[in-house]
Amino acid sequence: MEKASANQGLAGTGMSSAEDSNCSSTPASDFSSKGLYKHDQSPAPMVEHENFLTRPDICGEDEEDIEAEERRRRIKVSQYKQFRRDIREPLSEMLGSALLIIIGDGAVAQALLSNYQMGNEISINLCFGFGLTMGYLTAIAGGAAGHLNPAITLTNCIFRGFPWWKLPIYVLAQVMGCGVGAACVFGIYRNAITTYDGGQRQVTGPLRTAGIYCTYPVSFLDLPGRAMQEFFATIVLVFFVNAVACQSSPRLPYKLPAEWNLVRALVLGLSLYGIGASLGWQTGYAINPARDFGPRLVSYMAGYGREVFTTAGHYFWIPIVMPCVGAITGQLLFDFIVYEGEHDNLVTNPMMAVKKLKENVVGSKKRPEADIEMRGY
Repeated sequence: MEKASANQGLAGTGMSSAEDSNCSSTPASDFSSKGLYKHDQSPAPMVEHENFLTRPDICGEDEEDIEAEERRRRIKVSQYKQFRRDIREPLSEMLGSALLIIIGDGAVAQALLSNYQMGNEISINLCFGFGLTMGYLTAIAGGAAGHLNPAITLTNCIFRGFPWWKLPIYVLAQVMGCGVGAACVFGIYRNAITTYDGGQRQVTGPLRTAGIYCTYPVSFLDLPGRAMQEFFATIVLVFFVNAVACQSSPRLPYKLPAEWNLVRALVLGLSLYGIGASLGWQTGYAINPARDFGPRLVSYMAGYGREVFTTAGHYFWIPIVMPCVGAITGQLLFDFIVYEGEHDNLVTNPMMAVKKLKENVVGSKKRPEADIEMRGY
C-alpha cells in the first residue's frame, strides 16, 4: 500500500522510478556542471564589450556609443601627452634658468643680509657656478639645449644651425625662469630684507638691497668702462663654452663622449666661477640678458620702483645689449682661430653660411636638431 502511494507520487511529478534511481545516483557535481542548481558555480564568461551590467553608468547605450566614448577618451589622453611634449623643452629651459638665479641670488641675499657673516664674494661666485651646473643638467634632462642665456642662444642660431623659430621661445623661457627664480629669493628673504632696510626698498645708499636681484656698476666706472666690462667678460664666456662643446668633435685626436654631460656641466660651472672671481667686481658680471632683466623686473614689482631702470645713467640696457654683442664677437674670434667643426658659418664658409642663414630665417629648410653641438651658459 505504501509502495503504491509512492509510485503514484512519482507519477504525479512526471518522473519514473528509474529516473528517480538515476537521480539519486547522480553526484552533486554533475548538477553543478549542468547548471541545474540555482547558484551556478561555473566561471562567468569573459565580457568582450562593455554593457549596462559591466558599466552601469552608461545604462543601455549601444556599442557604437561606447566605442565612440572610448575613442574620445584616447584622443584626450593623446592630446595631453602631445601638449606635454610640446611644452617640455621650453619649461625645462625655464626651470634651469630659475635654478641658476635661486642658487646665485640666494647666495647674494644670504651674504648681504647677514652683513657677510654667512657668506662672501667667494661663496657667491661658487654658488653662481653651482647654479649654472645644476641648471644646465636640469634643462638638458628635459630635452632643452641648456643655454640659459639669450646671448648663447643667439650665437647658436647664427653660427651653429640652431632653429631661428626657437629663438623667441628660448629667450622668453630664460627671462621668465630668471624672473621666477628672483621672485622665489624675494619670497624667502622678504622678512630678512625688511629687517635689514626697515621696509624702505633702496637701490642706492648704505642699506641698498636691489643688488640681490640684478647687477649694478661701481660708482667710479664710466659708461664706456661699463660697456667694455660686459662685452669682454661675455667674450671670455663664449670661449669657455666653445672649448667645452668642441671636446666632442670627431676631428680631435681625443674625444670627450657626448654622454659626459656631468663633466661638461662641472667645467661650465667652474668657468663661470673663474669669470666672477676675475672679472665680476666692477659690474657684477651679468654676461646674460635674462639673468639681469628678469630679476630686475621682479625687483621693480617688489617695491624698488623705477630707480632700478634709471640709476647709474640708465645702466639697465648694458647687461642686455653688450652680452649679445660680446657673444657674437667671441664666436667670430673662436671660429676664425680654433673651430674646425662640421657647421659652415660666416668664418669657415661665408657663402654657404649666408645661404643657410636665409633658409633658416625663411623656414624653407630646417636643420636637424641632431646637428646642434654648442650648449652652455
